[in-house]
Amino acid sequence: MNFARNGRVSPAVAHLVGLLGIRIVGTASEVGTLEPLAKPKGKKKAMLNLYEQIKAAGYSGGKVRIAHNNNEAFAEELKGLISAEFDTADVFIEPCGVLCSYYAEEHGVLVAIEA
Repeated sequence: MNFARNGRVSPAVAHLVGLLGIRIVGTASEVGTLEPLAKPKGKKKAMLNLYEQIKAAGYSGGKVRIAHNNNEAFAEELKGLISAEFDTADVFIEPCGVLCSYYAEEHGVLVAIEA
């Protein structure tokens, strides 16, 4: 809903996305906006898509920082996927701070990797 409140998408689109269970997997653009990479439907598809995006970004082991907004279970599951494939993974999970909570939205995650 924050995307609708700050004018990035219409309220109707935000409502429809929520009803259909669509998740947005994106990255920061060159100008600091959210650049959508995929719009998977459902938690499992979002998890796998996010994991594939992490690998596509060049991750091959190293630091991963996951900040979650009331979604520690998702963050732990993502950590498990990463740690299972990369033994050198240094994955740290923490709750979002105030500003990050606004951008992550309720039940969202923000992920930073060292590629």
